[in-house]
Amino acid sequence: MIREKEGIFLQRHTIGNYFNKMKEKADSVFQSKDDTTELLNTADSKSQSDSIIQELSAQVKALVRLVKSYRQGTYRDISKKSVLIMVAGLLYFVSPVDAIPDFLIGLGFADDAAVLGFIFRTLSQEIDSFMEWERKEEDSYIHPAP
Repeated sequence: MIREKEGIFLQRHTIGNYFNKMKEKADSVFQSKDDTTELLNTADSKSQSDSIIQELSAQVKALVRLVKSYRQGTYRDISKKSVLIMVAGLLYFVSPVDAIPDFLIGLGFADDAAVLGFIFRTLSQEIDSFMEWERKEEDSYIHPAP
C-alpha cells in the first residue's frame, strides 16, 4: 500500500514538474504569433490522431479555438493568465517527452488527459463561457444561400 501511494505521489509530482516547465514557457510562446500558430496547428493535428480518445480530442480542440480567438482579438472575456495556463496545457500535450512519453501505447496520453482534465476543472467557467459565446456567434452568422 505504501509503495502504491509513493508511486502515485511520484507520478503526480513528475506531471506537476513538467507542467510547471510548460507554464514558464507559455508566455514566450504566446508572445510570438508564429510560435502560437505553430503550437495551435500541432495540437489540432495531434488531437486528430487515432490513438487519442474522443473526449481528450474535444478538449484539445476547444482550447485551440479559445486560444486562437483570444490571440486574434475576437474573444476577450477571459484573463490572459487563464489563456497562458491553456497554452501551457497545449504545450504539455504536444510535447512527446513528458511525465509519461506519448510513444507508450495505452499509457502515453494518460498524463496529457490528467493535465487537460485539471485545466478543464480549474477553468470550467471560462471555457463554458467561451463555448456559449461560440454557439451564439455561430447562431448569428448569416450563411450564404445555396
